[in-house]
Amino acid sequence: MSFIWREICSHIIIQGVAPAFLKLVFSDGPINRFNLGKTMTTIVQNELDEVIESEWDYLMSKVDEWSLLHGEQDMEVLEHILRCILHLDQTNERADDFTECVKVQNPDGGWSKQSHTDKTSMWITTFVALKICRGNLILKNSKIEESIQRALEYVLSCQEEDGHWADPEWSHLDTTCSVTVFLTVYQVTHDQKDDERINKARRRGYDFIINWQRESGLWKDDKFHPAGIETTAHLMQYTLVPGYFMDGIEYAQKICLEAADSMVAEQAENGSWDNENMDHTMDACRNLMLVADTFKQKDKYAAVIQKGVRWLMDEKNQQGWGDYKEEPSNIERTGDGLDTLLKYRRFCSDKPMAHFWAYSK
Repeated sequence: MSFIWREICSHIIIQGVAPAFLKLVFSDGPINRFNLGKTMTTIVQNELDEVIESEWDYLMSKVDEWSLLHGEQDMEVLEHILRCILHLDQTNERADDFTECVKVQNPDGGWSKQSHTDKTSMWITTFVALKICRGNLILKNSKIEESIQRALEYVLSCQEEDGHWADPEWSHLDTTCSVTVFLTVYQVTHDQKDDERINKARRRGYDFIINWQRESGLWKDDKFHPAGIETTAHLMQYTLVPGYFMDGIEYAQKICLEAADSMVAEQAENGSWDNENMDHTMDACRNLMLVADTFKQKDKYAAVIQKGVRWLMDEKNQQGWGDYKEEPSNIERTGDGLDTLLKYRRFCSDKPMAHFWAYSK
């Protein structure tokens, strides 16, 4: 920001004429979809910290709606909260929330969406397994480790001939990427990057996803979120970037950056994605953070990410997020929102984003 604009901003702030002006910062350079023209929204560090603290307090006030310590739960909701616990460095304080997952593991090694039923879901299994895998890097609990090993064997036994994994509630693309990310996190946290059995399964999953027909740089499934925003964000975070880190696949960078540019082109003027879908906007922001940091493109994508996060902060409910703005808050989406803000805070630091996904230690 130029000296003149700093003086104007200071005058406006002092006079109290337009507090909303604080959200504007003026930047130079040509107008394009990456710098978003002459204005872009800003996020003040103190504001970000306050919202993070407030949303975690809100989730803790609703602990009976997500913690197994308080009864039967939706495991998809719980795994969203476990991710926040990991990012907030509260794993030791909330250790029992990780160990309770072991008690509701099914005999086949998987988990069900509803904690106390025996209908195993591959999607739920992999995301619960990777959360306790990450948690146990700190907790070092033998029972959790046994549970992780059972989950690993179950997952590896279920791969289909063409390399994909299946879940009746999810597309093959999303289900497969949920497995590749679990296998990646397992290998990193267990120092098993040279395990060829796991590498072979993970690479076959990678090949299945890469070979899927894409349009305009996005992965789309006509039966599952056909716009492709959520699916592409998942695949880039959970399969392509791990392929780059784990296997040194150079063209993964080219594919990721092409897909990132396609995703930027789909961002609405107000910063949202997919018709103001909170969930998909969160996915898009997190994905762009990881891709931008991994491939040293933060300057290129920072304004786009910031605009998306600003929209999420402006359109949230007083406490929590709903699936769309002005819808009632729910625990799963609030966990997603908090996770996005925690990742954005990390993105604004000089610390690597890969650690937040456990792709490195």
